[in-house]
Amino acid sequence: MHPHPQGGSSFKYPVGGLLQVKGVVKEDEISKPNQLDANGEACLIVIKNGKTTGATIGRATGIESFVREYGDHGISGTSMEVAVYPLSHKDGAFSAPGDSGSIVVTGQGSIVGMLTGRAGATESTDVTYLTPYFWLEERIKQAVPKSYLYPTVD
Repeated sequence: MHPHPQGGSSFKYPVGGLLQVKGVVKEDEISKPNQLDANGEACLIVIKNGKTTGATIGRATGIESFVREYGDHGISGTSMEVAVYPLSHKDGAFSAPGDSGSIVVTGQGSIVGMLTGRAGATESTDVTYLTPYFWLEERIKQAVPKSYLYPTVD
């Protein structure tokens, strides 16, 4: 799944073609990924199965934070997002309208985030945004302490 892994690839095609979700990628691993893309740049190689685009592979490059100010109304908001790019320029977009809400995972099945939007394809770039799952999980568990968010099957 990754063209230049550090220490070799750990991806194994899952039995029956279904990748079991196993935990959540934490903030430090998203901020300082330990995989390399085809250009030798640090990233997390991620995969999702969206309603519109089906299964696609991309490169998560870290956490971005955006602050929005709404002028005269005195309203501001901060969002925390992970930027995901296509694996390469020839692979096409990572996501399209209708893919929102898809869970994005690593090749080992760890949840990186939930797809929330995209900047749209251009000749130079295509960016998909994920809300980090560790961040979502913290807020859900504050509201519903006994919630169990990703059951496993043995």
